[in-house]
Parts: sequence; C-alpha cells; structure tokens
Amino acid sequence: MKKCKFRWVVAVLITSIGWLPAAVAQDEEGSTDDAIADALDAPPPTAPAEQPQPAGETPATAEGQSAEAEDATPPDPNSKLYWSELRNIYTYQPRQFLKSGRFGVTVYGGLIPNNIFEQYFPVGLRLNYFILENIGVELAGSYAFKSQTKLQPLITESGGVAAQQVLIGDTQVSHTNFGVVWSPFYGKTSFYDNVLTYFDVFLFAGAGIVITETTPTFNAAPEKGVKPEGALGGGMAFFFGQNFALRGDFRQFVFPKVKSVGGVANPSEVSLGLSLFF
Repeated sequence: MKKCKFRWVVAVLITSIGWLPAAVAQDEEGSTDDAIADALDAPPPTAPAEQPQPAGETPATAEGQSAEAEDATPPDPNSKLYWSELRNIYTYQPRQFLKSGRFGVTVYGGLIPNNIFEQYFPVGLRLNYFILENIGVELAGSYAFKSQTKLQPLITESGGVAAQQVLIGDTQVSHTNFGVVWSPFYGKTSFYDNVLTYFDVFLFAGAGIVITETTPTFNAAPEKGVKPEGALGGGMAFFFGQNFALRGDFRQFVFPKVKSVGGVANPSEVSLGLSLFF
C-alpha cells in the first residue's frame, strides 16, 4: 500500500512538470506503474523548435527600423550640400566673392628698402580687370618719395671719408607697368567661428618703364631718364563683403643701370593697399 501511494505521489509530481505521458492517466494500477517507470526513464522534453519566419515578413523591431529608414529623406544630388549630407562632412563651398568681369582699383603705399644710400616710399594706384575668376590684367603706377640713409652723410662728413660727393647712380622717381595677374590659390579663414574671410593668393608678371634721376658726373645737375623694366611678384588679397579687399604685394623690378656703372638694378618693393571693386 505504501509503495502504491509513493508511486502516485511521483506520478503527480511528474505530471505537474510535464514529464508524464498521457498514458499515465489510466485507472489500472499496473498500467500506471508501467507508465511512471517509462516516464522516469524518458529524457525531459526539449523546447519546441522556433517556427521559420515567412518570407516577406520582418520582426517587429526590424519593422520599426525599416519604417524609420523609409522616413529618412535621401540627399538631393542637385544640392550644393549633396556630398556634405551624404558623407556627413563639411564640404568646400564655392567662392562668395566673385571677380570675373569686374574692375578693381587699389590705393597702396609701400617701401623699397634695398638701396644702401637711399630708401624709397612708393605711393600709387593699381587698376585691375578680371577676365576670368582667376585671371586678370593690371596697370600700376607709383611715385617714390625718397630718404637718404646714414651711409651717405658718413662718407661725406669730415670725420669720415671726407668725400665731396657720392655718385649713387640712378635714383628712382616712378614705376609704371602692365601685366597679368593669376590667382592659382583660393581659400577662406575663420576667426572664432564668427567672422569668415575669403582670400586669394596671386602671382604677377609684367613689363613697363621706370623714370630715373641720375647725376652723370661730379657737381653736375641731375638728369631724368626713362628706361624699360620688367616686373615679377605676387601677393595676397583678403576680401570683405562684395566690394572691398585688403591687399599685400611684392614686386621685383629689373632695369639697366646708368651706363657709367653698367649691369642691372633690381629694387624690391613691398606694399599694402585697399581695393574697391565695381
């Protein structure tokens, strides 16, 4: 009797955890004992296999993601910001300051320092016309104010060499030249992410004339002359708004020296100017 009760207890426990087959629910005692024995020997049931997802259907989470992807608007290929939006980067924007087909006038002042006897302070005008955005022509003219260095008084004073006069060759009076301006580089700068400034880096090549003043011999009156000269240089212009620019230039002039001396003179000019475009 005790053995029978024990088997029924085991049968109830097994049935509660799902191990007992339906054959246990029989009225005969012998059949129940055999079913319990078979249930104890049988391995526990495995979890039912996951049903394959029918084709064309997506899980609930994937449906949400795909819905969000469909809501996202693709970048417009015709937009200027297409590559920026596609790659999530900032792209280099087109020029904001346009020069093509425009005139520019520059008022400038500068310094010609490479003369041991005299220094020159040219003041002049530059007139530009830009055929293309990066190619233009330039007509420039300047008048040079001059100042003696300390070397000439040192040579002529009594405590020095005590020379009566120093012939220094040609003295520059003015430069006039015409040439081509080419801007191969263009860029922009930002100041504290608030002020955006555009700039050009340009090269210049041209030719023109220089007016000189020469003292041919000792105690002779100065004589003026006109000589051909070549001019090479470059510079940088910073643009403000659509009509103004701050421009820095370098010019290397080359012209023949006075005949009694021979050779060529090669004065260098650095200048800073304000440009107006119209």
